[in-house]
Amino acid sequence: MSTFRAKQLIKDNLNIPTLPKVLVQVGQLLEDPESGTKEIGEVVSTDAPLAAKVLRIANSAFYGLRERCLSTEQACSVLGLRVLRNVVMQAAVIKQFEHLNNFSGFDLNSLWRHAILTAQTSAFLAKRSKRSLDLTPEEFHVCGLLHDIGKVVLLDSMGTEYLEAVDEAVTLGERQHITEERRFGFNHTDVGAMVAVRWGLPVPAIAAIQFHHGPRESVEGDPVVALVANANLLAHRVEDGRHEEAVATLDLDTTNFLELERQDVHAIVDFATEALTTIEV
Repeated sequence: MSTFRAKQLIKDNLNIPTLPKVLVQVGQLLEDPESGTKEIGEVVSTDAPLAAKVLRIANSAFYGLRERCLSTEQACSVLGLRVLRNVVMQAAVIKQFEHLNNFSGFDLNSLWRHAILTAQTSAFLAKRSKRSLDLTPEEFHVCGLLHDIGKVVLLDSMGTEYLEAVDEAVTLGERQHITEERRFGFNHTDVGAMVAVRWGLPVPAIAAIQFHHGPRESVEGDPVVALVANANLLAHRVEDGRHEEAVATLDLDTTNFLELERQDVHAIVDFATEALTTIEV
């Protein structure tokens, strides 16, 4: 099916969410040279549930802060603006879809844990890569966080109809995006790409979300797509406790393409394994 037809089907059947208001405000403050951590912290603090999520993430073992942050202003100051933006995005996106926790038969927390691990692994991998990439490690973090956002949007818009597709994929032993494609004419990567467009993400980030399941030529021809696709696969294998397969994810062709050293491979897998134990949803 053509990309145009898939987009039309998505527009006809789904509600593509807008960027959470707090992220719009934080983005505007980050572009304002007269604004700083104090102003951003104040914006986040106006939404008490969101502020609580931000503080829980900031105080998690992953960031290893020496002293516990008691306010969003303090978190902003300690974490720094780039890291803070990702922490706020993680908290805001999860909060935006909290109502979906009521769906039985769909483990939303598991999806978020995987998304966060993929985000952290993508950023770490980007720091290790010597290849010239079109995104910063912080932007790769966003790609990883949102790579499966299409699944959440499908659940939000289609409810039990989407759950039937999820169950069918399990029953058939089929990859979920293939079942989605057959049933709906599009899959969660198409939906995720439309979310990324609406949220104003850079073009390379949109491509990484769109093609993290392939086709092969997209993964093998674009280092940004390859990095996120491999971070996603590696994260799945780490979550399943398949250490040797996680190491094998970054084979010789992949490490050459991303300009990684062979010793980087074990460092990346060890990082993901440790990061998994620190994730706060």
